[in-house]
Amino acid sequence: MKFSPVKERIVVRQHDPAIAARLARECGVPPAIGAVLACRGFTTLESCEQFFRPELSRLHDPFLFGDMEKAADRIAAAIADHETIALYGDYDVDGVTATAILVRFLREAGAHCVYHLPNRLTDGYGIHDSGIVELANAGAAVIISVDCGISAHGPADLARSMGIDLIITDHHEPKESLPRAFAVIDPKVDGCGYPDRDLAGVGVALKLCQALASTLGRPDDSWQQYLDLAAVGTAADIVPLTGENRIIVKFGFEQLASTRNLGMRTLMEERKIAGKTPSTSDVVFMVAPCMNAVGRLGDPRRGVELLLTADQALAAAYARELAEANTERRAIDARVQEEAIAWVMDNCEPERDFAIVAGHQAWHCGVIGIAASKVIERFHRPTILFTFGDDGTARGSGRSVPGLHLLEALDECSSLLESYGGHAAAAGMVVRLDKLNDFRAAFNDAVKKRLTADDLSPRITADAEVTLSEMTRQCFAAIRRMEPFGPGNMRPVLVCRNLRHKWPPRIVGDKHLKMTVTDDGRNGIDAIGFGFGRRLDEVAAAPAFSMAFSLDENEWNGRISLQLKIKGIAS
Repeated sequence: MKFSPVKERIVVRQHDPAIAARLARECGVPPAIGAVLACRGFTTLESCEQFFRPELSRLHDPFLFGDMEKAADRIAAAIADHETIALYGDYDVDGVTATAILVRFLREAGAHCVYHLPNRLTDGYGIHDSGIVELANAGAAVIISVDCGISAHGPADLARSMGIDLIITDHHEPKESLPRAFAVIDPKVDGCGYPDRDLAGVGVALKLCQALASTLGRPDDSWQQYLDLAAVGTAADIVPLTGENRIIVKFGFEQLASTRNLGMRTLMEERKIAGKTPSTSDVVFMVAPCMNAVGRLGDPRRGVELLLTADQALAAAYARELAEANTERRAIDARVQEEAIAWVMDNCEPERDFAIVAGHQAWHCGVIGIAASKVIERFHRPTILFTFGDDGTARGSGRSVPGLHLLEALDECSSLLESYGGHAAAAGMVVRLDKLNDFRAAFNDAVKKRLTADDLSPRITADAEVTLSEMTRQCFAAIRRMEPFGPGNMRPVLVCRNLRHKWPPRIVGDKHLKMTVTDDGRNGIDAIGFGFGRRLDEVAAAPAFSMAFSLDENEWNGRISLQLKIKGIAS
């Protein structure tokens, strides 16, 4: 039995209808939005008002981090004593924006500041001894890690032996023990004292700037001016957009509309999204891939230099380079996706293989994580893709599905891995080539213990069941008030039952499904299903069907109209 096209099941979240009706009335929103608020846990007008109107004043005191005062005092002393401060960053957007923020803030405060980013292709993730030595040779007395370091026991000991004070700022899960660093600032460390565990790496860096502004007697705008970069890194890292992350992204996106950062403005102009408040989608699909691409294909420093430069010609050159790298990355990614999907079709059985583990020597290690996500879209199974090295090892990148904590599943296979790390949704690992088949079997067994066959069928969860007549401008305006969207606050998904075609559906572009639907036989509304083209015949033949969708806008020839963006179809 081979894999067949994935079909979604549509379920509707449960909520208290009385609470939904009251929230709709008190907040002045349509009943459908009252239902969305109720099923997301809101029960009072006060909680809804805080959600609809985030405020910077609700950001927590950065000194709630147990080691924050110690770190801020040491950095302030380094500035006063003209010691060199080094930033040790990461190659993804979170790490690049965090590095740029701290470099700019520290230099503005009078520090002599240098930075180092690892090369994804040769170094891999995290702090390495070679990087510590490089920064020591540059005269660093203090090294501040950003978006990495929480598992860097060896490099921390090396820094200590060289008389360097290492300050770790990170947001990843710690192991059983912490590195012996001068200070550790990570909201996921038990007992750290900080109330919001979900900050991105750039969010932790921003909190350090906030603390330093207080310690150094600098005004609030000395750190708030970097909310725009912090918002880009936070949105790109796919962390929950709740709590402080929601506040950072909300105000940061507004700041991006007229950003003072020359490089960011130039990149947004290159991507044709400048001069407006961007959406999460704009950042995740237009800006972030360009900043990620140079790191995926080699040297990530161009991303940092873009955000540091004050030279318009350099900014334009860097922005073009990032955009071109993204075009190259997409071509490489498409090839890996196609080959991985073909391998699955030839080698895997849906009843046997609850997880997909594949690899090839020619697959580029900078895109295997993205390709794994695309494989999941096709087969809805946890997926790990490997690229083979000449040293007898395979370097992998994995992505998970709802219901599986990827890192916990890897823990069960740890004896077969040379190294690994990550979190619930994504992870990286290294395995010896002669153990790859054993790892494939062990990982599949670990997944089978945690998921059922039913879990491997994608489930579209809708926030409310509605009629098409409820899809009005007022409803769309209320949805816009819920932005920015992202994990923990996804764009509302609604479902309509007993829909029929107003006109026959058709394919637009290469693989997108376009149709006009009605639930009363008279009025119709356009719907678009990106990537749903393979289901044209099935959908066209259905006399009636249910559709899960998000309410959106479409602009065509200067005309703006409401449109349904299809998430799932059940006949």
